[in-house]
Amino acid sequence: MPVYSWLESLDTDEVVKSNQISDWLTANQHILQHLSSRHSRYHLMHYIKKCHVKILKRQGKIVFPQVADKSSSVKVAKNAEAKAVVPLQYFGGNNVNNIPKDSELYKAKHSEAVQKYEILVEFEKQLSTLFSRPVQN
Repeated sequence: MPVYSWLESLDTDEVVKSNQISDWLTANQHILQHLSSRHSRYHLMHYIKKCHVKILKRQGKIVFPQVADKSSSVKVAKNAEAKAVVPLQYFGGNNVNNIPKDSELYKAKHSEAVQKYEILVEFEKQLSTLFSRPVQN
């Protein structure tokens, strides 16, 4: 709770940096000792930053772009080139390698895997355009 209160009291539009967290924890040794007894330093830093992102999002200072919704869903072209498909390997009881290749189940799983791959490639293209833009200060 003290960390959360501190994060809410900050007047910034950016997520706290590691050195700011370290400085605050150094100034509040009793909190540092309590938290360090339960968590690693890396975990503390990561969790505190994650909490701050949630606070900033709730306050409307950070807005994440919507990746996809029903109106702008990804559509795979029917005449798209066939891509080389890497053999699927599942860990656990659902191993495609044990299913006969001429069965309907194998064909359905293969088709589903190809569709998921194409969708992921399309998402990667969309995300790369978002993240390749320079950050404006």
